[in-house]
Amino acid sequence: MTVRELVEQMERRWEELMTLRASPDMYGSESLDGQLSELELWLLRMHRLTAGTSAA
Repeated sequence: MTVRELVEQMERRWEELMTLRASPDMYGSESLDGQLSELELWLLRMHRLTAGTSAA
């Protein structure tokens, strides 16, 4: 699996979590919010990494 494929997989996971977060059962879930925060930071780092390798 390449870094780009991993990023795509995590982006799909992000979308799944955002959909889940919108459900009434998960509204205000600290656990879900924590997962989203960690995933967001990870995705930002990976986008910078892949952008850096694409520019090189």
